[in-house]
Amino acid sequence: MSEGRSADKGKIVIYKLLYYLGNNMDLKIYLSIFWGNKWIILTSLLVTLLATIVGTMLITPVYSASTTLRVATTSSGSISYYDYVSIDRLMNTYTKIATSGPILEELDHRVNPIDDLDVRVSMISSTELIQITVKNTNPYVARDAANALAEILIEQSQELYSGGEKSTTEILLEQLTFAEEELRQAHLAYETLVTDSPGDTESIEKASMLVNLKTGTYETLLNQYEQARLREVLRSNTITIVEPALLPQEPAQPKLGLNILVGAVVGLVGGLGLVFLFEYLNPRLYTIDQVEEVTELSVIGKIPAMSRRGITTLLYLRNKHRRAAYKEAFQKFNSRISQLRTNDHSIKSLLITSASPGEGKSTVATHLALTMAQAGLKVILIDGDLRRPTLHKLHGLSNEIGLSSFLNKQATKTQITQNTRYENLAIIPSGPVAANPMELLGSSQMITLIASLSSKYDLVLLDSPAFLPVGDALLLAPLVDAMILIVRQNISKEDTVREACKQLTDTNKKLIGVVVNDTKQDGSYYAYLRK
Repeated sequence: MSEGRSADKGKIVIYKLLYYLGNNMDLKIYLSIFWGNKWIILTSLLVTLLATIVGTMLITPVYSASTTLRVATTSSGSISYYDYVSIDRLMNTYTKIATSGPILEELDHRVNPIDDLDVRVSMISSTELIQITVKNTNPYVARDAANALAEILIEQSQELYSGGEKSTTEILLEQLTFAEEELRQAHLAYETLVTDSPGDTESIEKASMLVNLKTGTYETLLNQYEQARLREVLRSNTITIVEPALLPQEPAQPKLGLNILVGAVVGLVGGLGLVFLFEYLNPRLYTIDQVEEVTELSVIGKIPAMSRRGITTLLYLRNKHRRAAYKEAFQKFNSRISQLRTNDHSIKSLLITSASPGEGKSTVATHLALTMAQAGLKVILIDGDLRRPTLHKLHGLSNEIGLSSFLNKQATKTQITQNTRYENLAIIPSGPVAANPMELLGSSQMITLIASLSSKYDLVLLDSPAFLPVGDALLLAPLVDAMILIVRQNISKEDTVREACKQLTDTNKKLIGVVVNDTKQDGSYYAYLRK
């Protein structure tokens, strides 16, 4: 039972985490920014890693070899605190003299050249060990130099600390013992006088002076003895090689693995920095609030993110949940437009456009037309892009004749109008690509066509080219009763959308709202959690 409760608690934690990720707006914005610019981040990462690998391979490798020495003293019996102090001093001394002039001069004679050697000597904490490390571009030189330096230090250690007679310690020890006995006798005489003859002040005073004299003599001899013993320790110390330097098999630097790790971090941080820089220079629109703030318009439609494989696929999605979500979104969109048309009966023609290409205006126009037709309205959809037509491909229609044919007076309105498999929905493809699209779209033929279709159909939907790249949409805007701007979440740029709204507003035509395409669904994790 406890295991079952633990598993349930684990699931709840996971669900809560998913809910947080799905509903934390700031986090969602950052994740959207990163995901939308993943190729920038990946490119930065890969370029940095490649540069790191190439740079590492071009760097001359440096090899490191180490010799470990033990510094000890010849001692019989127990080791006193003074012995430990002496050893510590010895180790510090050897560490210094290992890189001194005499030692390095001798090393220069045995190993050539010494200029390229990086010699470091250090004590190993809480031990009697000294480590000699030599680095060189040649692994054999590094090994030989480390071992040679250790041998030189051993050979010259006795000579460097020579001096003094070894018998001095014994002599001083005898004198120290004698002085200690005299001091003891002086203390005994003084104490006896104080006890037996307290009134003999003169004798007591003399005895006290004698004690002080003997004490000074003892302390002087003790200090001389300690100094002599230090010299003896220095003479009697032994340096032995614990572990000789071996031939290094791999370079100490550069470290390819470490460099790759550092390069990956730098590349990732650099990629994220570039993304933030690009977003700062030209930020994208990630939230509904941002869209409404920039456009100063109400969002009248929110279309879920969908596959980019084509309209035909989208119209017949096998996933019923996704199909239901798209259907519901366009039904809400249609209801909003119907409400606006009810409030303003003059809206018989509607222009669907976007600030930039690739924001899904043709997809939105197609699904809106289909939804309206299914609702009982008689709808005609016109492909107003005479440069890069798409609707005929998406619907599997012929484009031999179309809008351009009519505007060139090569076909009639009836000839260019094609019925679809859907009741109440007709389409006028763009026709052959025209050499003078702006001239055709600005002609009286275009005005006549829109007016004629508006009298025959409940609603004329005009799918125009993107607004900013070309001026075609500016010519079409005055011909319709209202306009809708498509903004693609995470893709549309703030500056371009703001500029498009300004120009559309300047046409003196009614921009009734904005549709946010490819929106991310909120609350799915929360719904799952509640189950």
